[in-house]
Amino acid sequence: MIITIASGKGGVGKTTTTASLAVALAKLGKKTLVIDGDLSMANLAILFNLDKKKPSLHEVLSGEADIREAIYKHKTGVYVVPTSLSLEGYKKAEIELLPEVLEEVGDEFDYILIDAPAGLNREMTVHLATADKLLLVVTPEMFSIVDASRLKESAESVGTPLLGIVLNRVGRDFGELGKEEIEMLIKGRVLVEVPEDRYVRDAALKKMTVIEYKKNAPASLAYLKLASLISGEPINIEVPTIKKEESLFDRIKRWLGL
Repeated sequence: MIITIASGKGGVGKTTTTASLAVALAKLGKKTLVIDGDLSMANLAILFNLDKKKPSLHEVLSGEADIREAIYKHKTGVYVVPTSLSLEGYKKAEIELLPEVLEEVGDEFDYILIDAPAGLNREMTVHLATADKLLLVVTPEMFSIVDASRLKESAESVGTPLLGIVLNRVGRDFGELGKEEIEMLIKGRVLVEVPEDRYVRDAALKKMTVIEYKKNAPASLAYLKLASLISGEPINIEVPTIKKEESLFDRIKRWLGL
C-alpha cells in the first residue's frame, strides 16, 4: 500500500509523523519504504541521518540513477529514499516520473510512505494521484483543519480516499478544537491523538525518531498505536496525556477573570 502523508500547512509535524510511523511499522514486522517527497525542502532524511547520501530521489527523477540505488536501509529496519538539498538536483528532477519509479519496487514492500510537501502544489498533486490512501496530519487549530479539509477534497478528486487523520501536538494550548469537532469539519476519522511531547524535539536534535530516542514516550506510544491500526493488527496501547503548563499570560487572564 502506498500512503501519502500530507498536511494543509507547514509546522504541524508531518515529517516527524512520517518517520515515526515508518519505524513503528518496521517494529511490527512490516517491510516499509519511506520516501522524502519534498523535492525543494527535504527534511525527512535528516531524521534518519541520511541527508548527505547520494544518489537520492533527485538523481532517480532526473534519470541519473535507478530507484534501487537510492534506497538505503536504516538501522531501525526502515528503507529510506532520501532527497538532497541540492538546488541543481531540484531543477533536474521530474516529479511526474514518481509513479513509474514506485511501480518498479511496489511489490517489494508492505508499505510505501511518501512524506509530501505542505500545501497544495504540483508535487502534491502527483503524490496524491500516486497513493492508494491519504493520511492527514493536523494540529487542533482552525487554520490547520481548514487547509487539511481542502487537501482531502483534492485527493478525492483524483480518486485517492482518506485513510484517516493524525491529530498531532494535542495539549499544547488551551482552547484547542476537540477530536469530534475535527472529525466533523474534515469528515474523516481521527486514528490517533499524539500529545505534545518534548521528547520529539529532543530526538530530532539527535537526528532520531522519538521511538528510537525513548520508546515509552507518550508520542512513541501514539505512533505505535497508529501503526497497529494501519496494519490491521490493533494493539491495546494507552497513550498518556501530558498536562499543559499554564503560562504566565494564562495565569494573569485567570486571575483577572478573562
